[in-house]
Amino acid sequence: MNGNSSSQSKFRIAIIGSGPIGKLLACAAQLPPRIELVQYEADVLPLRPSFGYGVGPQALKAFNIANAELGQKVRDQCLLGHSWMRWWHSGESDRQLADVQMPEGEVHGWIGRDELLELLDASMPQSTLPIQYGKRLTSVTKVGEQLELEFQGGYKDIVDAVWACEGINSLCRQAIQGPDHKPPLYSGMLCFRGKVPAEYVRASLGDEFATGQYMLIGTQGWHILTFPIAAGAFINIAAFCVEHDWKQLRRDYKPTKDDILAYFQRRNKTADAILNMLIDLTPGGCQRLELMHLGQLGPFTNPELNITTFGDSANAMTPHMAGSMSTGIIGVATFVQEWNKRAHALKSEASHADIAFALAQASQAYEARHKPLAQNIVDASLRQGEFGWSSGITDADTLTRPFHSLWAAADKLELS
Repeated sequence: MNGNSSSQSKFRIAIIGSGPIGKLLACAAQLPPRIELVQYEADVLPLRPSFGYGVGPQALKAFNIANAELGQKVRDQCLLGHSWMRWWHSGESDRQLADVQMPEGEVHGWIGRDELLELLDASMPQSTLPIQYGKRLTSVTKVGEQLELEFQGGYKDIVDAVWACEGINSLCRQAIQGPDHKPPLYSGMLCFRGKVPAEYVRASLGDEFATGQYMLIGTQGWHILTFPIAAGAFINIAAFCVEHDWKQLRRDYKPTKDDILAYFQRRNKTADAILNMLIDLTPGGCQRLELMHLGQLGPFTNPELNITTFGDSANAMTPHMAGSMSTGIIGVATFVQEWNKRAHALKSEASHADIAFALAQASQAYEARHKPLAQNIVDASLRQGEFGWSSGITDADTLTRPFHSLWAAADKLELS
């Protein structure tokens, strides 16, 4: 079946992926009448259980640049505070180490992934075609001046350009980079992730752990992050540990409780309570994630194919600085600055070649501006895991120094 039966005269752009980055592109990119946007998602409805994001000042500013109305809605939905993170000793002392504040005038927030996706869905332009779910991309082939997309099950579509937001294992990134493409790298760390009803955390550990962001540190080899989401109804829990042996287990593999707890040696009562809630109370069970990253970043775009990557497709990183989503948002904001001014300048009778040229120019400018920043955050995030949070260090200056440049990332790109 061909998805291009009714719009032969339009320049068609396919967004691959419908996570926050793909949906933000659809909300923020200006589309002259000659351009049609179609969006494909590999997963089927209902989507798998979702958890939460930390939202720093750099993400709030970039959302606002990409789409000011949406940016305000995201800010309103977030649980915001001037306290960034409370550090709690994970070992013998079992006490609060510090209440680390945001820089003066800045706030930090938290939002559930499902909350963010609902805001993005509500902000989609009325002209946007419905997202096509259950369409897993299997090949991209250049056909003349266009691209043939083939999906699992045999569905095909012909488009003029692709914006790829399909994650770290991006097929489109492989197409862009060709024989120079390198697969994602294992970081040497695992994450056990889930969410727990706040009432259980409150009953077990008190109101403080049910309302603020906590990082349990001080024991070498692991650390635990918690923060509220869904207007405070749930607590997001991410328990990280060093595991240099890459077992390459499936994402849906379910380890036993003993398997998980064995990674968190020398834990105190607070850490033990959090881990047991994570394992026992997460709806559907907690996820085991082998944390991957892209290391040295390759090209983000290929003007001959007119394919451009965003978010984890372009610059996947470990989560140790909570910078993955925000770096993707900054990337989208950077791209739409470049694209929207070129889209506005296109004449109503612009040819497909004119549109393709403008799009390629915008994509190359986006890569030139965004790639150096993304590379810095990829590298810093990798260090912050094993050699930061999980190192046993509790020195405030050492642990917070990398975040100051992350929080200013949108300012450095002159997005604010």
